[in-house]
Amino acid sequence: MPMGEDKQHGACDPKNPFCVFCTDEKGRLKTREQISTGMAAFFMRKKRMDADVAEKFVDDYLKKMPAWKKKKGK
Repeated sequence: MPMGEDKQHGACDPKNPFCVFCTDEKGRLKTREQISTGMAAFFMRKKRMDADVAEKFVDDYLKKMPAWKKKKGK
């Protein structure tokens, strides 16, 4: 996610390269599984995607993100 404000960075630390959604309360990067599960649930709930479509979308999206592009999906 683009981060224009300190509060959007993990732990509200502007030096943290990861956003609040990808980090825990201390600013540490969550696991890929945690992110994938949360994002898929969001898209199923808010965008009314089927589970398989949401999971594929999230996997493709995470492959483009710096923190996740070298890590394998589920």
